[in-house]
Amino acid sequence: MFDLHHIKGNTYYYKAYTNVGVYLLENNEVILIDACDHKRMVRGLDRLITENGWTVKTIIDTHCHVDHICGNRYFYDKYNCRILSTKMEQGFISYPDLEPKFYYSGIDTDKTKNPFFLVEPSDSEIITAENTPDGFKIIPLPGHSFEMIGVRTPDNVVFLADAVLSQKTVDEYKLPFFYNVNESIETLHNIIDMKADWFVPSHSEVTTEIAPLCEHNIKAMKNIKELVYEICEGRSFDDMFCVLMDKLELTIKSEKYPMYSNMLRNYLQSLVEDERIYARLDGARFIYAHR
Repeated sequence: MFDLHHIKGNTYYYKAYTNVGVYLLENNEVILIDACDHKRMVRGLDRLITENGWTVKTIIDTHCHVDHICGNRYFYDKYNCRILSTKMEQGFISYPDLEPKFYYSGIDTDKTKNPFFLVEPSDSEIITAENTPDGFKIIPLPGHSFEMIGVRTPDNVVFLADAVLSQKTVDEYKLPFFYNVNESIETLHNIIDMKADWFVPSHSEVTTEIAPLCEHNIKAMKNIKELVYEICEGRSFDDMFCVLMDKLELTIKSEKYPMYSNMLRNYLQSLVEDERIYARLDGARFIYAHR
């Protein structure tokens, strides 16, 4: 971990808590796919770039979460590099303090003050067909974030961002974050059919066979959907939340509540979209029920 690994051709990756793609151009410039999850990792990657005599030309941000953009400002200030992102992710990259406010519902917890979330703002350009680096292909990966993308390098290596999580993450976290549950499942199905020589998820091992991990992710998400469906009949949100936490054996702390409650809402929304449940107002409470 915390080292540069060759995958194929000019494509490398920096193995860290969040894997970073590194593509070497002919003139010793590199294109980064994401920019690390912590200042220590940023400095470690830059040390390797410097030791190889490289410079950073471009960063492609797959999405706006802080564990993918921590190094944006550092690399921009040092190399005057271009930063590219999709339009929906751009606002949070420019104003990263919005992320904890969004995901934690404006609740003032120690989590929102954690230095991990306090990355420096950086300005990105909206990625287009015209400014996408030659030979690269941008792959829409909706679901986990607002407008997340993957990147296929000219070596046919696909960086999958957070569309596919490691088995350990799925099994231990039980409710990892997905902005849109149904879109996330659809994206996973699309990845199963995707062809590439290598796949690089941000939080799992590099592999030539991504389908088994996709299937594990899909199964876990569908299991949670069914559990939420089972417990929602005639219950309010708060009642459901207590039942869900108990069934998943999740311990609630103040910094966990906003994220877990957001995920329950997202799973409920997925079931509304499926037309399997509906909500009705009962006094001051929404009561969820099966259709």
